This record gives sequence, C-alpha cells and structure tokens, in this order.
Amino acid sequence: MHGKDWPVAASIELARLRSEGLWSPGSATTLEVLEVGHLERHHQWMIAWLLDPFEAHQLGSRMLAAMLRRAGRVDLATGLPSLAEVRKEVVQPPGTRADIVVRTVTCTLVIELKVHSPEGVDQTQRLVQGYAHEREPVWIFLTLHGEVPRDGQFHSMTLAEFAACLSHALHHAPEPHNSHGVTGRATTLDYLTTLRRMTGMTALDHEAARFWLTYGAEISRAEAASWQLLQRMAVGVEGRLARLAAALGPDILVRTVDYRYQSKARDVKPYEESAVVLTRESWLDATGRARIGIGFGRRRPKIDAFHNDYKPFVGLVALDHDLYLALEPDQNAWADRWVYWEYADLTPPAETVDLVEYLLTQVADQVSALWAKEVDRIDAIVQTLS
Repeated sequence: MHGKDWPVAASIELARLRSEGLWSPGSATTLEVLEVGHLERHHQWMIAWLLDPFEAHQLGSRMLAAMLRRAGRVDLATGLPSLAEVRKEVVQPPGTRADIVVRTVTCTLVIELKVHSPEGVDQTQRLVQGYAHEREPVWIFLTLHGEVPRDGQFHSMTLAEFAACLSHALHHAPEPHNSHGVTGRATTLDYLTTLRRMTGMTALDHEAARFWLTYGAEISRAEAASWQLLQRMAVGVEGRLARLAAALGPDILVRTVDYRYQSKARDVKPYEESAVVLTRESWLDATGRARIGIGFGRRRPKIDAFHNDYKPFVGLVALDHDLYLALEPDQNAWADRWVYWEYADLTPPAETVDLVEYLLTQVADQVSALWAKEVDRIDAIVQTLS
C-alpha cells in the first residue's frame, strides 16, 4: 500500500519512464496496428519474403543459410547459391500443403509454420513423404513456443530463434544500395520488432509490468471510482442539455431514446443503447417522438472511458430511416441511426475541480458545436421530406 501519496509517486514514475523512452504501451509495428500479428498467414508471407534472396530487404541468402545452419546442415549453408525459388502454400502431394518451400540447385527447404495452431493429423509425416525425393530435402517445424514435430526428420525451430537469425543477418549485411533497399530494410526491422514483442519481454514490457505490480491495486480502485463518476455524469446529461436547449430557443426540446441494435459484424446479443438529444418541435413525429436529434449516446449498462465498446459519444442521430439515408451517412456511421459520431471528450483538467460538472460542460460544448454546424442542413432535409 502506498497511502494517499500514490498518485504523486505514480505520476513521477510515469514522467521518468516517458522521458527515458520506456513508456510507449499499445500497438507499434505494422502487424500490431492491423491486429493481424496472431494470424499465421501474415507471418508466412513475411518469412517467405525474407527467404527470397532477391527481395527488397537486400539480405541476399543470409536468412536461408541461417535456417539451414539451425537445421544442422552447415554443409548446405556454406556456399549457398544466390538463386532460389520461394513458394507459399505448395500442395504436394495432393491433399498435403507446405507453408513455404524454397528450392535451390543444391537443396529444398520445407517449412511448416505454426503460430497458435497445433500440428495437423500426420501433417509432418505426409510432408516428409511428399518431399523425400527432392534434392537434399531439409524440413523445419517453425513454431511460437518450440513444439516438437511428430516426424523426427523435421527440425524444431522457434520464432525467437528465427528472430535471432534475422537480427544477425541485419547486423552483418552491407548497407542497402538504393532507396528500394532502404524501404526493404525498414520493413525487415519492423517485422523483427514484431517477432521480439511476440516472443519475449522487451524493456517496455518489463517497465509496464513493474509499474502495474507497484500501483495496480490503487489504479484498480481509481478505475472503479471513475466508473461511478461517469455514471453520475451520464445521469446528468439530460439536465445539462435542457439548459442548453433553453439557451438555443423556445422550440428546442430534449428527448431520451432507448433502442436496440443487432450487430451485422458480430454474432452477439443486440446492443442496448440510449441517446439524449436536442431536437426541434418540427423534427418530431405525430406521437411526439424525436425523428432526429443531436446529442449524447452510450451503450448500457456500463460506461468506461478506456473501453471503446462502452465509451460514450456525441453525434447526429436519425431515428427515422428516411432521414438517416437523406443525411448520407459515411462509413463510420453507427447502428443505422448515428449519421455522425465522435467520442465524448472525457479528458480531465490538471487542476482539482468538480469532475462531473467539468465533463458535463465538455459534452454540452461538443453538442453545441455540432448543433451549430448541422441545424440548417437538418432543417432543410426535414422540410424536404415532410
């Protein structure tokens, strides 16, 4: 326990880590940003690219030679020909697919890659049978954690070992001789970083873990307090927008709408969501229900500043489908209702203030700005469709 002083201590520690470049959590490499680092196919393509001597990395045959040495074939790695044919997903024999096959005039390298999936039934045995007739066949079972192949002729190799080979190749290769090579080296280094982050603890990982183990209990309590505060803020939105409506004009109203939305992308239960919006009398239907409005949206029952599924937002919502289509929603539209949306600004101030009031003011300012931008366009479309 760190007592009441833990926020100050944590802030000082974070400032130190940032100043030393040791606090950069989140996605960093291309595969991480695209959220495909766990998919085998993307590693297969990168590894095949690195094994091709004529690709833009300009490492020549260094990676191919390194893998042969790892497989105990120093004789084949020495004086390796510069020509090589690299193919992916080779079906040989029928019904058996090799992830990567590299053929040179002196040998054939067959690689079976497993990132998270296990070996298939008799997979390595069938691959040995399928390539046993080729010139000096070498089989490598390349996996994340060093799983043992069922066929003993396969040599086990981890992605961490592959990363070590790649690091060595980069260190000893001559400088790239053109701009194409410079780009290729950058791509290579990016993938090496991906492998290192997948297979081991980086300095960033160690510092982040140490920070959590030091302050995690207090941070969890702070997180719970933030959830309570944001729930209070959400309850207060209707009253704050009512004040804004009174300032905007006598025909401006506040309406609360609850709805359910069935995701088209996920096989999940319908989302329960709520909207508290500014609307006009001329925008209501015959029952007094808002057909369109500008305001605050959230998914129930949670509210969380750091979980995108439960982070509240501000936007333009059309509950009438004809109005929704007439407003030409873009690709970021949501729930077949929100024509435009952006996350609510939940950034706290540096000084100590009433946080609920502060955040309500920020939300009201966002709604007010969007109202000023969109009200004339909405009026024109509502009049056209009336």
